[in-house]
Amino acid sequence: MAKKRRKASPKKRVRRKRTDKESVRIKRLAIGLLILAFLGAALTFAYFKYWKTEPNKFDSDKYVVRGIDVSHHQPVLDWSVVAGKNNITFAYIKATEGLTHTDRNYAENYVGAQKAGVLIGAYHFYTFGVSGKEQAKHFIKHAKSGSGDLIPVIDVEHSKSNPHSKDSTFNASVKNELKHLEMALYEHYGVRPMIYTNKECYKLYVKDVLPNNYIWICDLHREPGDDIKNWRIWQFSHTGKLSGVGEKIDLNYYRYSFREFRELLLP
Repeated sequence: MAKKRRKASPKKRVRRKRTDKESVRIKRLAIGLLILAFLGAALTFAYFKYWKTEPNKFDSDKYVVRGIDVSHHQPVLDWSVVAGKNNITFAYIKATEGLTHTDRNYAENYVGAQKAGVLIGAYHFYTFGVSGKEQAKHFIKHAKSGSGDLIPVIDVEHSKSNPHSKDSTFNASVKNELKHLEMALYEHYGVRPMIYTNKECYKLYVKDVLPNNYIWICDLHREPGDDIKNWRIWQFSHTGKLSGVGEKIDLNYYRYSFREFRELLLP
């Protein structure tokens, strides 16, 4: 008599089907969580980059030394009003750019700020692809930086005249000429110039090239952290409002106290 074939247990088939369905659900859940995480990160980035409104006034209890910076993009200021009504301690004024440009408001702003008792310094807008030594000569010739003024500043940032490039040879020349500019100013003034920049350009051109210089960092949304160890000035607004000044203006905090602020003065 032939043996009857045993039928497969229906319970085992149900279990397999349930196991397969559970695996699909887990995979779908994992994919969904990854998508949500990605969307959350993208929204957070967009919020800080595009939507979060930058401050437009001095309101910090932590930073008490206040400053501004100006160029021909603003009219010549009434410095007695700037100093008297807004408790401004220091100001950086654009002096030069590249090899030939001199800011048209520099001389008048310098005299006005000096008379108002504001501590003043001059900055040079560094032009990529041009001799650093020649740019230093141009700045030294026109800047009025003297004893008791703020140390000179080199402005390093992208612009229409300084586009970002993926050409490694060009970027190497940008860093090399920046070193020549910095060294020429150091040899002339006897102190290291401070570097104005933002986080992107700091990483690209400054961090590994000029690691010991003080940094004036622009960040319109976040307070500088320990990733930029030598920062001394924080530019936190390009749309600042001051009493008695109609134009928008850049606002800055010095990192430490009034006593320590002397480290930024020329001997």
